[in-house]
Amino acid sequence: MVLNNFDEIKLSKEILKYEEKSKKIFTQTKDTNICWRVWGQGKPIIFLHGGYGSWKHWLKQINFFSKKYSIFIPDMPGFGDSEDLTKPHTPEKIAKNLLDGFLKMKTSDYNQVNIIGFSFGGLIAGHLSFHFVQSGVAPEKVILIGPGGLGAKRGPMEEMVRRTPSMTNEQILEAHKKNLGILMFADKSKIDKLSLYIQLQNTKQHRTKSRPISATDTLTKILSKQKIPLYVIWGEKDSTVGPYLEDRMTILRNINPDVRFHVELNSGHWIMYETPEIFNTIVSNILE
Repeated sequence: MVLNNFDEIKLSKEILKYEEKSKKIFTQTKDTNICWRVWGQGKPIIFLHGGYGSWKHWLKQINFFSKKYSIFIPDMPGFGDSEDLTKPHTPEKIAKNLLDGFLKMKTSDYNQVNIIGFSFGGLIAGHLSFHFVQSGVAPEKVILIGPGGLGAKRGPMEEMVRRTPSMTNEQILEAHKKNLGILMFADKSKIDKLSLYIQLQNTKQHRTKSRPISATDTLTKILSKQKIPLYVIWGEKDSTVGPYLEDRMTILRNINPDVRFHVELNSGHWIMYETPEIFNTIVSNILE
């Protein structure tokens, strides 16, 4: 990849092709104003992005799933185009505002909702599911992708490159490319200009500090309070997991003996971008 030919205008137009097909909806809730993008028709799926993320984490799922489902992808509070959340920033508060925002859209079949969450969004998905259950609507299925918040050890990884104001644009792009290879991708050759542009934009817009929340066991605790159809997907080479995959499986089995796991060989943390065809098929089979 030649970074000196990095054309942000061209890449933004590529993103716009997806966004133009969506309904962009803002829902004012008690603690924030949430930006949602909605595609398709059918039973609803809520997709929740990861930390330092936005709706763009799910770019390669939009066309596939919107053919059969109504897909709702928010920028969570403090990310992307959504407003900040009033403090303190807790997973319970984030999830409650997401539920309130979703219900305000008055979607049909809301009582048949599926929830899919990635990384920090997986943690929030567990809390959102709990709020749905508390409101009298149990999600049909909850699918977590490399979730944080289980209280398990984090995989050892190379230190991420910090960006500083003194860096040139090319140095910033090189830092993002390096960080994507450390954290998000197993196969560094899959890091393309679009993923780099998404990372650049997402990190510019994030305000909510997600990592301290992901380092807790808040997902473990909230899942123990609900009985839901639970599915968990990891990339085999997810750097956030490292050698501690079995620890995570044990934690989840103790909470929900019926939990189903899928580990995809040679995939990293951002599995739905790195191997989208495989990921989309896995999730489609779960949903059906």
